[in-house]
Amino acid sequence: MIRILTLTAALAFAGAASAQDPHAGHSMPAQAAATQSGVTTAPADGAMTQGSPERFSVTFPHAMVLKTVTLTAEGQAPVEVGVPAAPAAATVGVALPRLAPGTYTAAWTAEGPDGHKMSGSVSFMVH
Repeated sequence: MIRILTLTAALAFAGAASAQDPHAGHSMPAQAAATQSGVTTAPADGAMTQGSPERFSVTFPHAMVLKTVTLTAEGQAPVEVGVPAAPAAATVGVALPRLAPGTYTAAWTAEGPDGHKMSGSVSFMVH
């Protein structure tokens, strides 16, 4: 009974704390997913950048080749970002075009030297 009350109180406190922070939850689930997969991006999922980021990069636990990056702005058509040929590396990236303030999704695909494929997407805001 005490365990149930303690768990209930802890959940209620966590919910109240999240409700007070307008940015709570923007990146925590993505960070947890990144930790599990070993993949991180810059900008990170849920990031709020000051100005247009110059690059989009993905860091893997092993060497990969970035194949595609597609940017989609809220209410706009997707834009394919040119990905130059490069050797496999643990961190791969591409220069981004100048981004106006708004909310963006960057979808990416990559391939390992052994042919295995990975993909993902992150959302971020440009202020």
